[in-house]
Amino acid sequence: MKNLFLSVLLLLVAACVGTSSPSRFYQLKALEGDVRPVSQRRMDIGVEEVFIPRYLDRPQIVTMEAGSSELKMSEFYRWGEPLSSSFSRVLADDISVYLPKSVVKFKTLVSENFTYTVTVEVNKMDAVLGQKIEIDAWWTVYKNGRVAARERSRLTAPLTESYEDLAEKESALIGELSREIAVKLSKL
Repeated sequence: MKNLFLSVLLLLVAACVGTSSPSRFYQLKALEGDVRPVSQRRMDIGVEEVFIPRYLDRPQIVTMEAGSSELKMSEFYRWGEPLSSSFSRVLADDISVYLPKSVVKFKTLVSENFTYTVTVEVNKMDAVLGQKIEIDAWWTVYKNGRVAARERSRLTAPLTESYEDLAEKESALIGELSREIAVKLSKL
């Protein structure tokens, strides 16, 4: 009787464990393909870590419920690295594509000195699967430690129901943002 009870208990525990869907991990990607440079001027540019609101800067990909302020955090669709670091790295890579003769680097050390420094503060990065993704961000360019430009960008793109598409469209919008910043840098 005791063995039967233990066997049934083990079967119940095994049934509870079950199997779940494996997690999928995504990353932002830098621009690919033919991109027309905005300037051939040589500059040294440091990109600071991008400020992302805390509710977004987490491993789970966060989306919005259509027509609501409800957030959805996916347990199975995740970022491969912190979103703020990934955004910063891709932004630096994209700016370097638009300014090919410049040295553009994600600034990781306080001791690094650049003539130009770029900071970005994301106000909103809302994705509604099946509808659209929006990025609303303030960005500032410093020249030798002084504010040289401060602007706001509002970018949007259509979005399918796919998390893969979300990562691709977010990467593309960062590419658009980097172009706006590169154009401003080329005029300073």
